[in-house]
Amino acid sequence: MRLNRHNSDGFTLVELLVVVAIIALLVSILLPSLGAAKTAARIVKAHAELRNITIALTMYRHVNGKKLPPTRFSCSMQNAYDLPIELAEQNLLPGDRKDTITVVGVPDAFSAGETYKYRAPGPAIMNESVLMENAATLWVPNDFPDCGGTGGRYYNDAGESPVRYALWSIGPDANSPKFADTPGRGPIPNRFWCTGASDSGFITHFEDQDGNIHPSP
Repeated sequence: MRLNRHNSDGFTLVELLVVVAIIALLVSILLPSLGAAKTAARIVKAHAELRNITIALTMYRHVNGKKLPPTRFSCSMQNAYDLPIELAEQNLLPGDRKDTITVVGVPDAFSAGETYKYRAPGPAIMNESVLMENAATLWVPNDFPDCGGTGGRYYNDAGESPVRYALWSIGPDANSPKFADTPGRGPIPNRFWCTGASDSGFITHFEDQDGNIHPSP
């Protein structure tokens, strides 16, 4: 006796719906971890590029009488604390153009339209035109280098400041609530720092007067 068998060339509707549901479940599980991994990779990239900038600044000091390039800011604050163009002009870092202004061609890992940021106590250039002595300030906590205290002061004299300069990335979230906490005192106090892929805040490197580099986590 011959048995009749039903041969199917594809999925039934129920089977297809089950497969779609499983895929959706896997995506919902994997997406957060993939997003965290991507953020972690960008944090690593930011640290690597900030470290390269510290090396460029060390080389700059060696050939410029141990002086650092001036801090930059503008009345509109559109290019406040951009990396010093002197690093590009002396071929220590790549250069680029931003509108009509030369900038260092090392964009922030978390903001392609911005460079990493730089502040050093001492001279400042306003609006790419006016050089002012001791106009650039940097907030340093009293418990430096621990940087956990709330007390501290602004330094505008390069010889008095415990910190030569600070570099930073805006980190994973430019609108982080951490930046609302007296943002002018960033990036050295550790309450402003990004501590991992699930956090927000500054990713920073800064150098003390002994030449030691202090990075955030």
